[in-house]
Amino acid sequence: MKTEKVIWGLVLIFIGVVFLLNNFGVINFYWGSVWRFWPIIFVLIGANMIFSRFNNLTGTILSIGLTLTALIFLGYQGTRPNRNDEGRSRFGFNGNLDKMKKGKPDWASSNKFTEAYLSNAKYAELNIGGGATSFKMEGSTGNLFDADVKQNVGSFTLGKISKDSVEVLNFMMRDKKERWNMDDMDGNEVRIKLNKNPIWKIGLEVGAGETDFDLSGYKVSSLSLKGGVASYKIKLPEPTAIMDVSAETGVADVSIEVPEVAACRITIESGLSSKDFSGFDKQADGSYQTSDYASASKKINIHLKGGLSSFEVSRY
Repeated sequence: MKTEKVIWGLVLIFIGVVFLLNNFGVINFYWGSVWRFWPIIFVLIGANMIFSRFNNLTGTILSIGLTLTALIFLGYQGTRPNRNDEGRSRFGFNGNLDKMKKGKPDWASSNKFTEAYLSNAKYAELNIGGGATSFKMEGSTGNLFDADVKQNVGSFTLGKISKDSVEVLNFMMRDKKERWNMDDMDGNEVRIKLNKNPIWKIGLEVGAGETDFDLSGYKVSSLSLKGGVASYKIKLPEPTAIMDVSAETGVADVSIEVPEVAACRITIESGLSSKDFSGFDKQADGSYQTSDYASASKKINIHLKGGLSSFEVSRY
């Protein structure tokens, strides 16, 4: 019996049951009360790594017992509203039911960011940082970079430097000292378009949020994803040479699509993570790869590292 799969299953069952009971009014569950205890994730990951070395029934029982204890504790805390939850609905929104029914939040502000394209720019680097934000990337632009930002939390800045004939863009949420409330996550929405001519190096770092990147029309040399509590949906393009993709997450759902014609290899480091690599063959060293990987000159290397995450790599 693989302990990590049992533990991951228990966590998913817990989350699903909480949502069902909450949606049908059986309980009032306050996610803001639970969020304060997010370091428990690291306790579970560390304990599982230690107990898994026992390679016997005792280690399995200890891991499962600790997980159940943590889930019971979180379940109890989630039914107790903290001061910040007063006056909110049981879903954690600020009581604007009309806004919820329409499905469109009232944005506090909206901004557009643009960086002009220089015809001699063959390489470009984009670094993105932010929290409580939904990032979407697709389509093309005549500029080097376009972003349409709708926001309720913080503010974004765009900076550019030229480094060794590479145009480096830094698109970041301004570092403010106020605390974000996870229950206030109407959050931000950012839609990005890139110029398709340069070869891009893209880095994204988010605390909490979701990412939907359709990169199939771009030329990409590398993609780096880092996040805490996040969801990633990535569609990769065909590689122009060697493409390096990495994802380092805490609690996340990571879905990556790879072109059917692209040779690909996957390596993974995980604690309590599930994985689905359909169409890939497992190797003796624990990696996964396509049958043509060794002979291909153009290929994609994917490295996944996560705590309590779900990793899926599929082909399109």
